[in-house]
Amino acid sequence: MEFRSRVRPGRLLVAMIAGLVFAATMGAGAAFAAEVPKEEEQSFEQLFLELQDTPVYKDACTKTCHANLAKTDNYAAAIIFKHGYHQLVPCSSCHPRFPHRADAKIERPTMQGCFECHGLRHGPMGEIATGACEDCHVTAKERLRPAFHTYDWAGAPHVEPANEEFNTRCAMCHTPETCTDCHEDDDIEWEPASWAYDAGDGCLACHGSATLNKQSGLGMKSYAVSGLTDSAHTDLTCQQCHPDYRYDDAPQSPLWTINAGNACKECHRTAEDGKWKATVEEYERSTHAEAIADGNYDSATCASCHGGHFIYRLDTEAARSRMHLSAYRVCARCKQHGDQYDTYDDYYHGKAYKAGNPSAPSCWDCHGDHDIQPSTDKTSLVSPENVGPTCGQEGCHSGSDEQFGEVASELIHSKVKAQEENPLLNLIARITGQ
Repeated sequence: MEFRSRVRPGRLLVAMIAGLVFAATMGAGAAFAAEVPKEEEQSFEQLFLELQDTPVYKDACTKTCHANLAKTDNYAAAIIFKHGYHQLVPCSSCHPRFPHRADAKIERPTMQGCFECHGLRHGPMGEIATGACEDCHVTAKERLRPAFHTYDWAGAPHVEPANEEFNTRCAMCHTPETCTDCHEDDDIEWEPASWAYDAGDGCLACHGSATLNKQSGLGMKSYAVSGLTDSAHTDLTCQQCHPDYRYDDAPQSPLWTINAGNACKECHRTAEDGKWKATVEEYERSTHAEAIADGNYDSATCASCHGGHFIYRLDTEAARSRMHLSAYRVCARCKQHGDQYDTYDDYYHGKAYKAGNPSAPSCWDCHGDHDIQPSTDKTSLVSPENVGPTCGQEGCHSGSDEQFGEVASELIHSKVKAQEENPLLNLIARITGQ
């Protein structure tokens, strides 16, 4: 049986038109493509050169070459290491600069870089990562020997270098017994002032990142540290102010805010400048220190008033003026002071102070500062016994007595109350808006 195909004229016309449209479309597309310049392909070498001096962002690493970070090559055969163990750590924490160098070498983290986390007791969270040699090193512990070690340690001058780098280098690996073993054999009495590895500003490997946030019951909270550069304590290391975040085996304390806040005393108490020693002693007599000793951990530490990482310098007139006008940050934001700052609103003191008048008194000009006491204590500057002389201090109300001080102290924090109780004052306040 023979099959014959027969094409109808109408279908042939439709096919011809469709063909012409397709050809025209392809031609236009080809012409358009020819007009748009192709994006120049970038070689790996060019990419590396561009990234040499840029920050190391995890997103950039995973989107370019290390899509599966866990499958990234090992660190070194002699090190027990996997990138997968560190997936929650920002790349920049271990790689302070782009590790792929122009000469094709890979810049690996240093031992000191590892110790920014390993072996560190992270406050109440405990040890952040193991610091045991055998947990990371294939080589036996007794054979691990950094390049800077000398083989004739006992015969070389080592007291001065040890004193200089004891806590910043030696203590990373050694314990007191390391020195004692030799010194005892030679009958040398030697005892370090302290023995605790200090990683300097190593905490900033993580806390220097502006994106270090954590979800808490009160919402997203930032754990980034800023303000150190302009701080009065820019030369201090993290562990000097955070005794709970260290490498030694001192017992951890859940009161890290108190410990850090009062860490100032460790330096200022022993400072050659007697002023600081006296300041510490004054604080320890204050109602703030007494409350903490009684277990009230909401009371004020040094840092509560002076700030932590951003603590002010007071070495210029401008800095002292800024400190004078910072009563809200220093005192008022503490919930234990209730509405005392809000009611500090009389015409001659509070209102002038809040308007930035440098002659108007701050909280501590009347109530005292480091050795502050409640007004019910007879040693308080605003107690009935002392309020007269306090008002009469130099530059204020000369000759004021106890009666003057009693009346003045009631007016200073009672303007709003007086307005509410006096119909005329209330009306004036409504009209003037004050």
